Amino acid sequence: MSVDDISTMLFENKVNLFESMLRSTNREGIDKVIDFLRGTDFYYAPASSTYHSNYNGGLLDHSLIVYYIAMEYKKSMVILKPDLEKDMSDESIAISALLHDVCKTCFYKETLKWRKDVNDNWEQYKGYIIDDTFPIGHGEKSVIMLQNIGLELTPCEMLAIRYHMGFWGTESTDVKYSQTAALKMCPLVLLLQVSDFTASVTLEKEIVLK
Repeated sequence: MSVDDISTMLFENKVNLFESMLRSTNREGIDKVIDFLRGTDFYYAPASSTYHSNYNGGLLDHSLIVYYIAMEYKKSMVILKPDLEKDMSDESIAISALLHDVCKTCFYKETLKWRKDVNDNWEQYKGYIIDDTFPIGHGEKSVIMLQNIGLELTPCEMLAIRYHMGFWGTESTDVKYSQTAALKMCPLVLLLQVSDFTASVTLEKEIVLK
């Protein structure tokens, strides 16, 4: 499925697709996760405030795009090294890719911002700001939230979600060491990192809000 296919799909169909893929994992606690998401702004939230998919529903689009990229990358990786198949199950890819940014629920708040127009005059526009009421981190926050909801995660799924941002913004030597160890331990970690970066940097765009 292409990025254009996802962006033009009816909202109800996106939600049904997202939830059906989660349910297909038959993972203990997945229904609790779906119920939780329905009670939050997950399906309506942006994926970011400025950089990519920064529009209503962008987080849902981003999550689906990352999933489909990950599935395509898996095919290529397995062709090159068939024994990787056992380390990157379709179930784990669905769980980690679709839910890696669950930390962004109730995270962005609509606000009015200011900018210069083409005539160099100030104008107001609707945008988003971060309103993090539980600032415990990014990937680690998603892991904590999912476990608190009642979802059973494998160790590699935890590591993939925890480190899906890669080394971006990482200054701590201890965190860098831990992430390097996680990358060597679980191919799923690299798979999710590359998929998330491909989506957010290359395939998704920043929308000029009005």
